[in-house]
Amino acid sequence: MARLADTLTEAGHNVTFLAPVMDERRKSQLGVKITKDVVLVEQDEEMKRYLSPVDDDMALYWKTEVTPWNMNTIFSVFTDSMRQGCANFLRNKGVYDAMKSRNFDVGIYEPLSVCGLGFMHAIGIRRTISASSCVFYDSVVNVIGEPLELSHVPAQMSKFGEDMSLSERVHNYRMSKALESVNFEGFEVETKLYQEHFDVPDWRELMLDSSFHFVNAIPYLDFPRTVTQKTVPIGGISIDIKFIKSQKLTKEWSKVLDTRKHNMLISFGSLVRSQDMPIEWRHGLLEAIKSEPNVTFIWKYESDDVSWAEGISNIHFSKWVPQTALLNDPRLSAFLTHGGLGSTTELAFLGKPALMVPIFADQERNANMLARHGGVRVFQKNNLENVKTAIHDVLFNKKYLEHARKLAEILNNQPTHPKDQVVNHVEFAGKFGPFPKMNSCGRDLGFIQRNLIDVYFVLYAPYFGYFVVLLVVLWFVKTKAMFRKDKDL
Repeated sequence: MARLADTLTEAGHNVTFLAPVMDERRKSQLGVKITKDVVLVEQDEEMKRYLSPVDDDMALYWKTEVTPWNMNTIFSVFTDSMRQGCANFLRNKGVYDAMKSRNFDVGIYEPLSVCGLGFMHAIGIRRTISASSCVFYDSVVNVIGEPLELSHVPAQMSKFGEDMSLSERVHNYRMSKALESVNFEGFEVETKLYQEHFDVPDWRELMLDSSFHFVNAIPYLDFPRTVTQKTVPIGGISIDIKFIKSQKLTKEWSKVLDTRKHNMLISFGSLVRSQDMPIEWRHGLLEAIKSEPNVTFIWKYESDDVSWAEGISNIHFSKWVPQTALLNDPRLSAFLTHGGLGSTTELAFLGKPALMVPIFADQERNANMLARHGGVRVFQKNNLENVKTAIHDVLFNKKYLEHARKLAEILNNQPTHPKDQVVNHVEFAGKFGPFPKMNSCGRDLGFIQRNLIDVYFVLYAPYFGYFVVLLVVLWFVKTKAMFRKDKDL
C-alpha cells in the first residue's frame, strides 16, 4: 500500500495514507517515502489492554504446519489484531471527521480487512479499488465472481504446484475453503462493527462495487489463472530496478563479499526470526555451512548471541542486510530465503539462484511459483537437518543461474509497467468509476449452473436413456431365450 501511495504522489496526485496502528513495534515501518500526508490512528487504552504484540507468537510457525483443520486457530493472532484494530479505528471520531471533510475521489483498500471499505463508504467515497498484497485472496475471488479453478490453480496457501494428484487437489480445495471461511468470519465481525457506527451496506456489496481489483501478481511469473476484466496485475511495483542498480555497497559489505569466491545470503524475513529456529534445524544448517569453506554465508540474524556458531569462520552475522544491493551484486552466488512475496519478487527480477525454505502462509505457493521457472529449488523446513546437498546444488549447479537470468530478462522487459497500470487505472476510476456492468454474473450462479451440469444433463440424458432402453431390450431378449430353452427341455 505504501508503494501505491508513493506512485500516485509521484504522478502528481494528493494522497492521504491512512494507517491504523496494529502493531506498536512496526509503527515506524510504514514504507512510505515521498507521501507526506500520513495519518496514523494510534491505539487507545482499550486496544492496548487486549492486544499482544504480533512478534510474541511468531516463533510457533517454525514447527507448526498450516492445515485446513487448524486454519481458524493458527492465524488467531492476526484475526484478533484485525478486529481490535477495526474497533479502535471506528472509535476514533476525530479521524472520521477529518477524513470526511477532504472529499476524496478514490479510496484504495487492502481486502485483508473490510473495516476500511465500510469506512470509505461512510465518508462518501463511491469509487474504490481493492489492492491485494498477495497474488490474490481466495475470499475476494469468490465474492467478485472470478473462477478459482482449484483443479490446477494453487490456492493462496497451497503446498503444491499446478500439476496435482487427486489427494493434492483435495488438499488444495480444503485449504482454499478453510482460509475463505476464516476471512468471511472476520469480515462479518468487522461489518457488524462498522454498521454499529454508520448506515453502510454489507461488505460483499461494497467489495463487488470496487472499480478495480489490483493484485500483487505478475502474469509472466505466476501460475496461469482466469481473471475478470476488473482484475489488474501490479506485481513488481515495489521493484525499482534503476534505484537498485545505482546502489553502492559500503566498504564493509564489499569486504565481506571479497573474502571468498562464493557468497550466499540467508534471510528468513522480518516476521519469523532466525533466532527462533529449532536448535536441531539450526545445527543442520550449520553443518552445511561448515561443509562449504570456500563460501561466505551472510546470515540475517536478530540476536547478538551467536555462541552456537563459535569457531566457524565463513559465517557473517548481521541484524540488518542491504538485501536488494546484495542480490544485485555479481559476487553474491545464491540466496537462501523463506519465500515471502517481497523477497520472491526481488529474487525473480534480479536473477539470482536460490534455495527457498517456506515457513508459513503463502510462502509455499510463492516458492513453487518461482521454482516452476527453474531458477530455484524448494526445500522443506522440517528437513533442514539435511540441507547440505541442496545448498551445494544451488551454489554450483549452473542450470539454476541460467534459468534465473532468463526469467529476470523477461520480467525486466515486460510490455506494461505496474506503475503505469496503477496511475492509469486510478485516474480512470476517478473519472468514470464505478463500473457495475463489469461485474461478473457468475457470482450469482449456483454450483449446477456455473459448472454446466444442467446443460450436460440435457445434452447427454438422451444417450443415457438410449443406453438404458438397450439394456432393457437385451435383458428381455435374453430372458425370453432362456424361457424358451427351459420350455423345450
